[in-house]
Amino acid sequence: MFEALLRAAPKPKGICCVLALSLALAAACDRVGYYSITGSTGAGDGDDDDGSSDGPSTGQLSTGSSTPSTITRAMVLDGVATCAVELYDDFAQAAANLEDATSALEDSPTAENETAARAAWVEAIARWQQAEVLRIGPAGPLTLPQGQGLRDYVYSWPLVSRCLVEQSLVKEAYAEDDWAAVGLVNTRGLVATEYLLFYGGSDNACSASSSINSQGTWAALGADEIAHRKRAYAAAAARDVAVKAAAIGAGWAGEDGFAAMLADAGRSGSPFATDQAALNAVSDGLFYIEHEVKDIKLGRPLGKTPECPEATCPGDVESLYAKVSRDHIRNNLLGFQRVFDGCDAASETGFEDLLRSVGAADLADRMSADVKAAIAVADGLPSSDLGGLIERDPATVDALHAAVKRITDALKTDFVTVLDLELPTSLEGDND
Repeated sequence: MFEALLRAAPKPKGICCVLALSLALAAACDRVGYYSITGSTGAGDGDDDDGSSDGPSTGQLSTGSSTPSTITRAMVLDGVATCAVELYDDFAQAAANLEDATSALEDSPTAENETAARAAWVEAIARWQQAEVLRIGPAGPLTLPQGQGLRDYVYSWPLVSRCLVEQSLVKEAYAEDDWAAVGLVNTRGLVATEYLLFYGGSDNACSASSSINSQGTWAALGADEIAHRKRAYAAAAARDVAVKAAAIGAGWAGEDGFAAMLADAGRSGSPFATDQAALNAVSDGLFYIEHEVKDIKLGRPLGKTPECPEATCPGDVESLYAKVSRDHIRNNLLGFQRVFDGCDAASETGFEDLLRSVGAADLADRMSADVKAAIAVADGLPSSDLGGLIERDPATVDALHAAVKRITDALKTDFVTVLDLELPTSLEGDND
């Protein structure tokens, strides 16, 4: 009977105190968990990239006399802060490498330098895609505490416009002194850099009525000048990305950085009034895999959303030019896994540990296993080019969509219910 009660969702504080005293569990009423769960390093605790499972945890409550293993919200927030600092440090280094590689390409447009610049972009975007599930801190929206909205300046997808990039190329807007301050987000960042580095054609995507076509300014450039300006534009965009990456990393680091503010949520000096409010802000970021990954990156090109009027819309995949859209989704899942399981499951704490602490070991096991399974499905796809796969065999990509949906189904139901979290406003009323 008591075991059944303990496995239920967390009770209000008054009930928490009654249960804690009646069961002689030495845990404070403001803690999330107040009993011990054995096997707390079961399935999903590993930081594997290969999608393999470590095997299920027993999820049994401890009946011994040892001190209960208590996971607090503050511990999870501290673990998320550790993840964020590591991710943004990695990205800042990758962005600096991209800046160097594009600068070298601008100075010396050899095939070797072009290959190196493209490889540097792939590495930088891989790091960034893992950080996409972190929608807090300097990269977060202005509406959140300490949010500076820097995310869109780094990677504005799905807000993209090849035509606007090409108009900027004709005007050489990227060479103007105030471009980094006034340039539209979809004419810069990793989105623009991808097109500039990977698309070698000399045509443009603007309409015939667009000034660069109606006035003949694009055609007047010629193929060689277009290629030259693309290299210069890519170098300018990469420099801006490196600056923004350094700013994001600096904003998280140090005694007064956002990592400390997050870990100290609910205390004096933190912009978060309670640790639950901070946890909810972190949780909102995890829903990136619901809307952006499941619905936009996969659902739209697969023809599962109203935005695609055809059976499928392979042209709507992410990274049309680099053709690594599968890898982006895999990295999004890896980022989710790092936050959910903890950066290093042996020493860091994630949402998985919090679920176990409140008696939801089965849910923790299931979600960890589903994340690993989705990564394995992504790894099993025969190509990184999802657009090409959808054209040839959409069923293979549909399998990835189904695997991601298993994660998000639990995320927006059991996960938020057990941890008393709120759904992001954008998902309210979403029954998919």
